[in-house]
Amino acid sequence: MKLQAMELKTVHYKDLHNRFETHIVSTKALSNGNHYASYTKEFLCFLEQYEVFNLKKVDELMIKIYFNHLVNRPKFRGKGQISIRTVNDHLSTLRMFSLRMQDERVIDRGLPVPKNIKIEREQENEFSLIRQVLTVDELKDVYHQCQNETERALIALAYGSGLRRGSLVNLTESNIDFQKGVVTVIKAKGNKTYTVPISDYFLNVLRDYSMYRLQLLSKLNLREKTYFIDERGEPLSGDNLNELLKSIVKRTENESIIEKKITLHCLRHTCAVLLMDAGESFEYVKNFLGHSFADTSLIYAKRRKYKNQYAI
Repeated sequence: MKLQAMELKTVHYKDLHNRFETHIVSTKALSNGNHYASYTKEFLCFLEQYEVFNLKKVDELMIKIYFNHLVNRPKFRGKGQISIRTVNDHLSTLRMFSLRMQDERVIDRGLPVPKNIKIEREQENEFSLIRQVLTVDELKDVYHQCQNETERALIALAYGSGLRRGSLVNLTESNIDFQKGVVTVIKAKGNKTYTVPISDYFLNVLRDYSMYRLQLLSKLNLREKTYFIDERGEPLSGDNLNELLKSIVKRTENESIIEKKITLHCLRHTCAVLLMDAGESFEYVKNFLGHSFADTSLIYAKRRKYKNQYAI
């Protein structure tokens, strides 16, 4: 999503920005211009575009989405993306802004901004992995390398419905409601359930896999509740599913995709980023991935909105 002209619209954010700028001017030697103010304005403009008008609502998911915006953002002047140093300057500024907002009691606790990250280095943390999301074209390239129903179903649920790795492992055939076009997932904590919509395109993909799965189990004379199974009818583990994804990615022979080291977790965040790039609000995406709909009518409204999206 492109930031529009970098001008704040809400009175509240304008006020916060002006107060922070005044604080910075009074405490910093600004020999190279007040980049602190411009970086803060970019962050607040980003929040406005995603209809997040209260800093208390900025959680880890929102920061991840913003981080992804930063590491992929083109320079305002010149060609290419902003440098790693500039990304880290943005993060440092946000931590300063967060502390100031705490001092002014605008927020009760700090924004979940990560420490400066050397993105070139492979690190096993979510903020480095969030950079590794696929573009629409890359996603299509990966999907078109799927060779069977199992592989296509994996992409359908990991990307299309944004399911976590653990949810994919624990999914059962009965969790998918083909008539309503939704999948019900049981959370590991608290044994609670949430419901996620499935687009019409991916619903057909899952129908094909379910038919293949039923025929395989019938042939092997087996009964297995776990949704993802191998050719022997045995459940696939999380590592098995990630290895399956890795083999699909390798077939693309596209170095830019292969170098991203895409995992199931990356597909989940690709889902979030592409939904937001398509114009969905942060609250919608947060509910889609966080699944906090208390009213079942909202689930089916979400399904109607989503049903025709994301045909690959």
